Amino acid sequence: MSEKSKTYEENFAVLERITESLNKDEISIDDLVIKTKEALAAARTCMDILKKQRGEFQKLEKEFAELIATSEPPEDDGEETGGDGESS
Repeated sequence: MSEKSKTYEENFAVLERITESLNKDEISIDDLVIKTKEALAAARTCMDILKKQRGEFQKLEKEFAELIATSEPPEDDGEETGGDGESS
C-alpha cells in the first residue's frame, strides 16, 4: 500500500514508529536513509491530508455562515410599540 493511499492515522503511526525506533537506537545506519525517506513520505501525506481537510472545513464554515445569515429574522429598529401603537 502506498503512503498516499493510507489514512492520516496510518501515516502518523508510521512517523511515531520510526521516531520511537530512532529514540531507542533500533535503526541501523544502513536503514537510516530508507527510514528517513519513509518518514518524509508519511509526513508529506499527513500534511496533504491536513491541507485538504482545512479547505473542506473552510467551505463548511462558509456554508454555515450563509445558512445563519439567511435564517436570522430581520433586525428590530430598537423601538418597541405598545398595544396602542405608541412607543414606550
